[in-house]
Amino acid sequence: MHAQPASAIADPTNNGNWEKPTESGPDKEVPGYLVNLGPTGARAILKERSFVVKYVFRNSPAERYLTIDDEITGANGKPFGKHVFGKCYGIKSTEGIEGPLMDFGNAIEDSEGDSGILTLTVLRKGKEKKVKIRLGKTGRFSETWPAKCRKSDRLLLGALRYLLTSKELYRGQCHTKATAGLAFLSQGRIKEARKLALSWNKVPSGDVWSWPVSYQCIFLCEYHLRTRDRKVLKTISELTKILYKGQIVNPADYSSRMHGGEPQGKNFLKGGLGHRIEIDGYGTMTITTLLAMMAWELAEDCGVKVDRERVEMAYECVRTHTHKSGYMGYRFGGGAYSPVGRQGLSILVHKLSEASADTDDYVKLVTGGLVNARNRVNDGHGDNVLSLFWALLGIQASGDAEAARQVLDYNKPLVNLSRTHDGSFVALPCRNTGDKGYYMSSRLHPTAAMILILGMDKPQLRLERGNPSRKK
Repeated sequence: MHAQPASAIADPTNNGNWEKPTESGPDKEVPGYLVNLGPTGARAILKERSFVVKYVFRNSPAERYLTIDDEITGANGKPFGKHVFGKCYGIKSTEGIEGPLMDFGNAIEDSEGDSGILTLTVLRKGKEKKVKIRLGKTGRFSETWPAKCRKSDRLLLGALRYLLTSKELYRGQCHTKATAGLAFLSQGRIKEARKLALSWNKVPSGDVWSWPVSYQCIFLCEYHLRTRDRKVLKTISELTKILYKGQIVNPADYSSRMHGGEPQGKNFLKGGLGHRIEIDGYGTMTITTLLAMMAWELAEDCGVKVDRERVEMAYECVRTHTHKSGYMGYRFGGGAYSPVGRQGLSILVHKLSEASADTDDYVKLVTGGLVNARNRVNDGHGDNVLSLFWALLGIQASGDAEAARQVLDYNKPLVNLSRTHDGSFVALPCRNTGDKGYYMSSRLHPTAAMILILGMDKPQLRLERGNPSRKK
């Protein structure tokens, strides 16, 4: 997760990543980390008011209609607005996906809800042309999407079909494996979930990272809760204990820690977890702490004995370092990097906890912060798919229908852009200079995430439903 600088829509040059391909998966044939133009099958560089086509998939709707270096300046008779390049860090939420990104995503929606024809204004060798691409009449998202929405249901089924054909899940990174496993469980694909769970039913050893331990525990817990398969209980129990080892109990013990040649003592927060179980000099992080909290809560639901003192210490850490605006930083309330995924994850975690007045007030606070930052759903640090996934899942669990509508509807164009012509979803460039989600898992992780997001109106997982003992 230590990401190298790789800015995308933060920088018009993309620091070379427009020409840097991923090394695995179906997108390795694509020449770089490009913007996916929805189900057209085309990929492009983003400019201030246009897209420049750099790749077109074979047997896609755009094949034979778009060519390399075509500059798309508008759609369905409307010119694109202006994209403002720049990083998106800190509390202030300024520019989002306005401009060509939002306009193209909305044009897809309009076309699929009408004739199924997307008409693009294209500059080709200096001459303007109108290019018509047949997308099909997929329909519009409903006013309550993804709930009671035929389009959402169609997209979910297409994504599930894609995921079921994958042969890479068992050797993928932890984010992908866990999210795919949860997606299988949510759709009743118990056979596939069982195969993945039993292949992952072993206790890691040595200097492990907290990420895979938490994700493994979360998935195995949900698998047990759905199937009552006792074979995974011992592993779940051991995973919870491993996570305790990575938690800071006494920050004073780390006052002399260094990272990158700089003192880091202030970054070791009581109750928090960092990247590694054998605690290194980096300090604690909000998202790894929240993932451990979710793992502990779900393990307790499975009947595994959990140290509630440790769990409550983590809650105290997260709540103490949430800003009064509902913003959640990298580790502090005012810390850098996009907060949105952490906010959604925190909502889900707190919905798993016991109901109390302060818990409900906290969820309301963070929900408001997520609404204010709805233009940053795609802007996660390290792996931007995490931000998209947890934000759009968490806001649906918030219990605030108006808040959910604001976040989901603003990001509807983003969802349309991330769709591919084969039913999968793909990671899109973002404003965070540490983003490498595309290089970690360009298709499987975002596709699994969207299955859960689009199916949230029929919750099957405990993390979706929350604690059943909570007062309504």
